[in-house]
Amino acid sequence: MSPEHIPGSQVSDRWVEWRRTVDLDGYDARWERMAARGEAVHGEADLVDWLVDGWLPHRDVVDILDAGCGTGRLAIELVRRGYRAVGVDLDPDMVDRARRKAPDNEPVISWHVADLSTLRLDSEFDIVVMAGNIPLFCAAGSQPSIISSLAAHLRPGGLLVCGWSQETRADTYLAAHFSRDVVDSGLSVEHHFSTWDRAEASGSDDYAVVVARRD
Repeated sequence: MSPEHIPGSQVSDRWVEWRRTVDLDGYDARWERMAARGEAVHGEADLVDWLVDGWLPHRDVVDILDAGCGTGRLAIELVRRGYRAVGVDLDPDMVDRARRKAPDNEPVISWHVADLSTLRLDSEFDIVVMAGNIPLFCAAGSQPSIISSLAAHLRPGGLLVCGWSQETRADTYLAAHFSRDVVDSGLSVEHHFSTWDRAEASGSDDYAVVVARRD
């Protein structure tokens, strides 16, 4: 199989390995089963609600960029809650699936196949959310460029939110690296949690959710 036909080859070698081991139908079905059991599956959207209440309480309309949108779970939920959302992912298979999943009776979501490190949308956003271990699956060394690119899409006072696993690999990207890169991009760190439901960070957590703000 030529490289251009290998699922995930546009993203990174590590993403290719993930795509080899995961059936996308099964991936989506797992979230659906969890929701059907009444489990909380929208922690990211819940955090967005909390941030809007605290930082953007007077905005009539809140524009959100789902950066690394995958199959669209977060963007679709945000629109269901009344936000305007745009989804971007570098893997065209994921974006195609997101387009097909989005309900016809909801406001239209704009979906884009694009590299976050070089993203140039003719839009600014109140909140940019990067969930789903994007800093680990992106091309090695591209994280600072991704942070800079996303920061450039924030309105003044806008928030960049990222949640991802804190691995022990030597080449991993940690919350300290993210904090350094957001400051270099003109943002300030406002919150550091260990879960999407705002559990306090301890310094030895296996997950991090960091919120940064454009001053």
